Amino acid sequence: MVRYIVHVKFGTIMKRFAFYATEEYKEWLKTQTLKSQRQILDRLFKIEEDSHFGHHKYLEEDVWELKFNDGRRVYYGFIRKSNIILLLGGNKNGQDKDIKKATKIFRKITEG
Repeated sequence: MVRYIVHVKFGTIMKRFAFYATEEYKEWLKTQTLKSQRQILDRLFKIEEDSHFGHHKYLEEDVWELKFNDGRRVYYGFIRKSNIILLLGGNKNGQDKDIKKATKIFRKITEG
């Protein structure tokens, strides 16, 4: 897994997150254009700069999504209090299938 360290500020408290990426996420990211890859990585770094996740949504079974205006999605989950695992990416057209897959990946990770 790839590890990213991000510091997020909640009020006056600085929260440090470690981002990890699954093989499924890394494979999906490779299929994106260079412009899309840059937008995704910029979004992850904005979590640090802006102290919030932007447009995101809780889905099910501790799986969340980062939403992009063009329909792109990055699915993630929280593991332990300060670790975020990037599970999978997708777009609005295949969202139902992607959510099920991301949930399955997350369950596999958290249940060991």
